[in-house]
Amino acid sequence: MTKSRAEIKMEYRTFTPCPELAPIVKCYWTLEVPVQKDVQRQRIVPDGCIEMAFILGDDIKRYTSGNEYILQPRAMVLGQTLEPFYIEPTGYVNTFAVRFYPYSFSNFVTVPIKNLANKETALSILFGSEVAEALEQKISKHFYHKRTNRNYRTLSSQQTFRKINDRHHC
Repeated sequence: MTKSRAEIKMEYRTFTPCPELAPIVKCYWTLEVPVQKDVQRQRIVPDGCIEMAFILGDDIKRYTSGNEYILQPRAMVLGQTLEPFYIEPTGYVNTFAVRFYPYSFSNFVTVPIKNLANKETALSILFGSEVAEALEQKISKHFYHKRTNRNYRTLSSQQTFRKINDRHHC
């Protein structure tokens, strides 16, 4: 028996940062969507923020024009978006991201923020391969472990946010 589109469960959650990180981090978020047969493009509307995202599931396409697309980097910074764009999952979606307030991300990079606008930039380009790989491994460890156990994944996301906050004395 196949499920209708309404029966497919998408889980989007946001988490509030600790008070010490709140001036620069608007929120942390996770998105999980099971594999779907009838995949459609999804419109992403600009919110003015910069996001550091980790794609822990299957690849995600971002359309650059018409039917042309790129695969988003698995560990990336999505610069401030100034116009809508379209994405399309290639399978299972499992993403973790940190949403920064506009210009607060400039505290972490030497690249002018305007150079990051309207595009994805791999973390390895901004921070070097070693730092990018370490970040991706730490995030993956908490979200990817025991992928089939839904309760464990929820607990892992809560533990990850607690660890991020603990490291910043929140």
